[in-house]
Amino acid sequence: MFSKTQLALLIGAVLTVPAAYAETTQVDEHMVVTGRDHGYKADTNTTAMKIEATQLETPGQVTVIDEQIIDEQRASTLGDVLANDASIAAGGDSRNRERFSLRGFDLEVLRDGRKHWSHYKQPIELLERVEILKGPSGLLYGTSAPGGMVNMVSKKPTYETQVNVSQDIGSNNHSRTVADISGALNEDKTLRARAVLSKMTEDSWRKYGDGSTHSTERFVGGLFVDYDFNDDVTLSVHYDNTHDKGSVDSGAFVVDGKVVNGREHIWDAQWSTIENRSENIGFDVNAQITDAWAVTTGFNYQDFNRQDIESFPSLSAVNPDGTGSVTHGGSDRKDHWVHQTGYVDFVGNFDALGVSHQMLVGANWLGYSYDRDQMSFNKVSTDPSEPVPTPTPKPSTGKKPNPSQSHSNSDSYGVYVQDMITFNDQWQALAGARFDETRSSGRKDNALSPKLAVIYHPAENGSLYLTYSESFEHQGEVSGSEYVNDGQQLDPRRGKLYEFGTKWNLLDDSLYLTGALFDITEEGRTFVEELSNGMKDMTQAGEQNHRGVEVSAQGFITEKLSLSASAMYLNAEYVKYQSRGTDYSGNRPADVPEYSASVWTRYSIDNNTDANLGAVYVGERFGDAANTFQKDSYTRVDLGVAHTYKYDEKLDIIGRLNVENVFDTEYFGGGGSKDGEGYKNVVVGEGRNFMASIQFRY
Repeated sequence: MFSKTQLALLIGAVLTVPAAYAETTQVDEHMVVTGRDHGYKADTNTTAMKIEATQLETPGQVTVIDEQIIDEQRASTLGDVLANDASIAAGGDSRNRERFSLRGFDLEVLRDGRKHWSHYKQPIELLERVEILKGPSGLLYGTSAPGGMVNMVSKKPTYETQVNVSQDIGSNNHSRTVADISGALNEDKTLRARAVLSKMTEDSWRKYGDGSTHSTERFVGGLFVDYDFNDDVTLSVHYDNTHDKGSVDSGAFVVDGKVVNGREHIWDAQWSTIENRSENIGFDVNAQITDAWAVTTGFNYQDFNRQDIESFPSLSAVNPDGTGSVTHGGSDRKDHWVHQTGYVDFVGNFDALGVSHQMLVGANWLGYSYDRDQMSFNKVSTDPSEPVPTPTPKPSTGKKPNPSQSHSNSDSYGVYVQDMITFNDQWQALAGARFDETRSSGRKDNALSPKLAVIYHPAENGSLYLTYSESFEHQGEVSGSEYVNDGQQLDPRRGKLYEFGTKWNLLDDSLYLTGALFDITEEGRTFVEELSNGMKDMTQAGEQNHRGVEVSAQGFITEKLSLSASAMYLNAEYVKYQSRGTDYSGNRPADVPEYSASVWTRYSIDNNTDANLGAVYVGERFGDAANTFQKDSYTRVDLGVAHTYKYDEKLDIIGRLNVENVFDTEYFGGGGSKDGEGYKNVVVGEGRNFMASIQFRY
């Protein structure tokens, strides 16, 4: 659970701050409104069009989860942050990574507008906000799923000195220390830097068969430097390192809706571990070339190493009462990914043919390489309550050497042009196209992606838009001697979106409301057909359709009450889809609820004390593509309270207490795969848990 002595001390400190200083606290309006003048409302985004545009000028849905919500919730994973948007659903978390879907399709992740290899839990401490771009993003970002993308926006150096140090202590021996220091390094403030350090440790609330506990350690370090050569040219350099090491917990085993051996039981071997190391280093240059044209260019090198020692338990011989035997095999696997991303964007603002243009012309490159070294283990069967013996390697054979190695690499190039045309105060239009080419092992794969949109502003504070856009995903070639078309190059999977939406700034520009109707069709899914001669034919006849409506609100309802809320209805189905001889046509994709909603609120009790109330609703959904495993709907309620004591004009001390899952609701998260009589790798939601923190902000 948690260290009661540490937690009690910190909770005591948090709760005594208001009492100790109740008589001496002075109201400082500047201090009070810091971070709350927008009430979670963001007027602009950097992701949707790569140009300066307000939310009302963006022909699509973009949700911004800012640093204030991240801080109030004491979020430590990307999943914590994305739970604030109803259009995102969580998938499985095996191999200690988080998986998500957006509008029912797999979600890809960007970091500062560049493709990011995200097979690890993202370092939230380095981010100032997260932008959720909904709908196909093929025009600007190349290969991607049609549901949309998430862009993690890194913190930036500040002109003025800022120091932020915090300590969290919570349930399950959770401890996180964060130091964030920023400011100018010279007198004229042309050289600025920001350093972020974080150290976190925590135990799991679940236990292995031998009674031991799953635990995790994580270190995050980041350095961001800006240098102004002059008023027109700025160089930004960044470096960050994330190192995490934890035990493996692939999830629960569920039979007939019941968790076998209880919600706390971990089926993986107690010696299973995963260690991740991810480094990013790169630069960006922003330059104003002329009064009309600016250029932005940059490069990032991401080096990601993972050592994954797992047992991959087979539960087919486990009975619903928890008796039987578990077969463990597994491997010691070392993975090494390198992502190199480079881009150049030219943005021009000019008038031509009687209208105003904001034009983007750009190109980007993604270099990908992957190496794997894997040693397989001999299988062993044990009782679920017994420790798993130390694994032994399988012997090598001529056809199957142990360990085995593999390598792959590819290069993707894209060029794109986009024009935002303003005809008058009421009408705008967006038109653009992108050409992509991916090269891998002597093969080429090309794709052309257009986007068109019309925006109408019936009033200064509102807009209506109609958008058509496309996405694509590379698929490689057919591989396997059992296929009659072995070696055939597959076409990219294509997604098409039609969307109508509206956006409004209300209550004197303090509340942002938005809604959209959308229809997404994805074609080109691989479709395996069994032939009469025992062979197979892989075609691209698969089709998937997702239709829905979503609404959201961000900002102030009253002077004291602000909220960030969203809701979505989604009708998703496989129109035509087969896999491994099973026809899923007409079924709903796994872990895609029909109804979902999320809300986070803050009420200012006085100038120094805030109360938070949040809720996440996830409707019924299926845990597998066959639609044989159904998960019930659930609502999770969270609470928080914070008090700010102004020590002097520059130093604030903030005490915070958060309670997640107040009513101790039992629920299933994402994940699930058929095994014997049930489904394994199912995420089970944690019960009631606590987090206390103290923060010094200078």
